[in-house]
Amino acid sequence: MNHKKLVSDFGFRISSLSLTLVLALATSASASVTNDLPRFQEVYKLLRENVGGVSASELDQAAVKGLINQLKPQALLGEVGATGVAGTSGLAKTHIYDNAFLYFQISSVTDELADKIMAAYRDIAATNKTKIKGVVLDLRFATGSDFAAAAKAADDFLNNEQLLLQWGTNSVNATKKRNAITVPVAILVNHETSGAAEAFAAVLRDTNVGLLIGSLTAGHASVYKTFPLSDGEKLRIATAQIKVAGKKVLDGPLKPDIKLDVAEEDERKWLADPYKVLHKPETAKDADADSIASEGTSNAPIRRRMNEAELVRAQREGVDPETDLATERPKSKTDDVPVLSDPALLRGLDLLKGLAVVQPHRAS
Repeated sequence: MNHKKLVSDFGFRISSLSLTLVLALATSASASVTNDLPRFQEVYKLLRENVGGVSASELDQAAVKGLINQLKPQALLGEVGATGVAGTSGLAKTHIYDNAFLYFQISSVTDELADKIMAAYRDIAATNKTKIKGVVLDLRFATGSDFAAAAKAADDFLNNEQLLLQWGTNSVNATKKRNAITVPVAILVNHETSGAAEAFAAVLRDTNVGLLIGSLTAGHASVYKTFPLSDGEKLRIATAQIKVAGKKVLDGPLKPDIKLDVAEEDERKWLADPYKVLHKPETAKDADADSIASEGTSNAPIRRRMNEAELVRAQREGVDPETDLATERPKSKTDDVPVLSDPALLRGLDLLKGLAVVQPHRAS
């Protein structure tokens, strides 16, 4: 290992620890000058004079990185993400799957988003031959800083008046109405879902509108004030926390209800093209290799997997899933239809299909 890098990492760890201790001292109103915690200037001076192979500039950078790292997400360097562009809706794409499930891809949470979602839903519901049975809200890589807009978008899915979001002296309530979107909702999130997009997702889950599918979110759902630095960098400091329904503080990442482990690079590609094949699919031969080796060769037909919706439907119709799985399915005209590859979208659609069978719509 490079000696200079090792020493630099060592200095970074020491400065991070000492800065954390000093911050604890500085934020305590009752801190005494005789406190046993080390002083920053004292520790910094000793590190600068005694840590070899580290320049003053490198030590400064290590101290800043350590300080920011310890304070995340209350303090962040650089932009959290795009905060929405004036005049844009934040609704990047709409699509209808299986002629019954409406997909919304959200790029950012802006003031126009709620109206765009509702308008698109009504237009498609009016022209679609089959009734819409569910909605997929794709908030992967979605950002935003307008928390009022997040609450406004969530209001599209609620008929009754209730508190949605609070921050500082601000609050937003859902409005009483009869035309809310009340079909089941699947909400796709990932590590890059941040800011107002996280608040949007949190409100929908906490009001029982839908479930979160994906990975932990960014954990940046706070009101930030931006301070420009002399080197052109920007320091963002959280000035207010976000509360959902006046009780739950969004002080960290949202945990998905259905967790998926998908590479960020793959998700970006699937977001652009959900049918894109990125990895060689596992063949039946590969999948059954272990069982064949342990149980011996069999001439039984290879069984296909049933998704959640098919299992629920089979149970309602009194069909034996074991018999159905073991039966060869004749080739149909749908066999040539492109197959979705995006695992998050697939899981979301499976969830909605299952709910469409057992729960046609949410109660108003």
